[in-house]
Amino acid sequence: MKLGSPSARTDHGSAPGTHLAPGEPQPGTVLDERFALTEIISAGGMSTIYKALDLQNDSRVVAIKIPLQIVEADPQMFSRFAREDQIGAELDHPSILKFYPVKDKSRVYLVMEYLDGQTLFEVLRECRVLPEAEALSLASRICEPLQYLHDRGILHRDLKPENIMLCRDGTFRLMDFGIARLAHTKRLTFVGFAPGTPHYMAPERVNGKRGDARTDVYCLGAMLYEMLTGKIAFNDVDITTIMNARVTGDPDPPRSVNPNISPQAEEIVLQAMERDPDKRFPTAAAFKAALDQPAQVQVTGRCDRLEPSTPFKRKMRNARTIILWAIVPVLIQILLFFLLWRHLNSKHGR
Repeated sequence: MKLGSPSARTDHGSAPGTHLAPGEPQPGTVLDERFALTEIISAGGMSTIYKALDLQNDSRVVAIKIPLQIVEADPQMFSRFAREDQIGAELDHPSILKFYPVKDKSRVYLVMEYLDGQTLFEVLRECRVLPEAEALSLASRICEPLQYLHDRGILHRDLKPENIMLCRDGTFRLMDFGIARLAHTKRLTFVGFAPGTPHYMAPERVNGKRGDARTDVYCLGAMLYEMLTGKIAFNDVDITTIMNARVTGDPDPPRSVNPNISPQAEEIVLQAMERDPDKRFPTAAAFKAALDQPAQVQVTGRCDRLEPSTPFKRKMRNARTIILWAIVPVLIQILLFFLLWRHLNSKHGR
């Protein structure tokens, strides 16, 4: 299947039968006498994304992301949304989702370009494994906007197939900067849900460290592993098992999962996914150089030095970190329920 082909679903994602909470904007609403909301693209636990027409710009089709009322009411959860707005306004790259600035908003929302295609997650769900040349090429292209971000002191920190939109015109967009970090901003602790996706998260992030450009290199390496093998590295139903495996061991050799992968491609993936950041590609540009010239990559036998995960990290500090990562999303879900319950009660009590 060719990436971005016409057979791909032709929007951000449909949400048939989606029911929004009372008070949330519905399709048919005109926002600030400018944006006519036509349909719901997706609805999640923090925001709803709508397809809309910009009536002040020849009815240009845009996507509008509106945080749920309970998110707006909670400062810590709202900070994730505000961060995406802040970072999105600073970016100008053809492979990064474009944000349109809007003044004098009646409420908080983001206006973004509308993309026609499907996510890498959806592509992998359909075809499982990508041809090696296609996978290496896509990873190389993703390195370009990554290096652009890193040159500006921005870490994405949540690279995953869901955040790569493959468009029908052959282009792609890197999306979702809700937990991205600017070098000059203060650290945020547990913004929104767990800050990062366990299946692609670098070991240093599991251990609570901020990370650097090599952290995003690891995430992209984990995505490339999946593209080449059809398997998620360290996959498990238990989040604590995933976290522990990532910090105490190495992934299975890619060629043990898919023997058709070249030794050079395996070497590239394993270098990007080294547990020790000092052993990874130092930059996205260095990663891209290897991806562009796989035949020139020296095979070092890295696949023969991989170590299996141990049941639990010996140091209690790391064990506590893993447990905390498992507990926090549950606590946030409870907080969300409480805020929604309080909001609905206050409306009925008027």
